[in-house]
Amino acid sequence: MTDVPGSPAASRLTSPSWRDSRLILGVLLILVSVLVGAKVLSGADVSQQVWVAARDLAPGTVLTDDDLHLGRVRLFGTSERYLAGDKPLGYVVVREIGAQELIARTSLSQPGRDLPRREVTIPVAAGHLPPDLEHGDQVDLYVTPSDATARRTVAAKGADPYAPRLVLRGVSIGRVARGGGLASSGQDVTVVLSVAPADVAAIVQALADGTLDLVRVPHDSPAPLTTATPQP
Repeated sequence: MTDVPGSPAASRLTSPSWRDSRLILGVLLILVSVLVGAKVLSGADVSQQVWVAARDLAPGTVLTDDDLHLGRVRLFGTSERYLAGDKPLGYVVVREIGAQELIARTSLSQPGRDLPRREVTIPVAAGHLPPDLEHGDQVDLYVTPSDATARRTVAAKGADPYAPRLVLRGVSIGRVARGGGLASSGQDVTVVLSVAPADVAAIVQALADGTLDLVRVPHDSPAPLTTATPQP
């Protein structure tokens, strides 16, 4: 009888060592992939932070902390048109700015400069203005002639000397002071109008002519052309 050959020794799996070149190469490939991916993502994010109006801002408004917040947007080469960096507190609004609209450099004036706007304070009787009228709204200003004014008026044939008259259209509200807090309380409401210098005389004359009424202009439904999302 011939001898039976012995069984070969069983090969066993061994734990990989940190000195294994294949393991080191795999780890390096993963690190390189992560770094390249992060670089690509950071290069693709071309957005930047700029200042955005937190609410509607009327001409003549002096900016406070509550009027602004930061937004992140992509400006596509127009970043020089909008404000970034330090918060423009104390600057004065020179044109209408809608809520969530980016703050353009041309829409503000530095404090102390002579502005093309004037603030005129008028008393308005309760019931002659919207009860929830507030800063930033726009109104049409009407006057209903008093008896004395109507008697002085040389009216055209058939015209009513007591008919309400439109004084100004689309006037911006700078501030509203209600005293007791409600326009229905029977007290006059003090309203500050922000107007062009040429319109001041018309308002002063309307004050002397009779009773004033403020009729709110509805907000435009289209959103601003350039808006931003608030940052947390």
